[in-house]
Amino acid sequence: MDIKSTQSGNSLVVNIEKVSDKNAVMETIQGCAEGNCACSTDEYQKVESMQILPGANSIQLKIEVRSGEIIDTNCISECLTSNFEE
Repeated sequence: MDIKSTQSGNSLVVNIEKVSDKNAVMETIQGCAEGNCACSTDEYQKVESMQILPGANSIQLKIEVRSGEIIDTNCISECLTSNFEE
């Protein structure tokens, strides 16, 4: 899995490429979006809204961050790679 994040102002885009088990990753991301994150982190509390856009072997997250907050993109990468090591 290859994860790249770009934050500009209150917008954060996370591109997840080379996803082998897309359904499992989607379920984990959806859980975080609903406040039931599989990782021990509070980063999801900084999210105002999230769009999940699945592709063939990729997933893109478009996240609007709450005003005044910054999401630790390393936390997102670490959570996904620790739960879905290949």
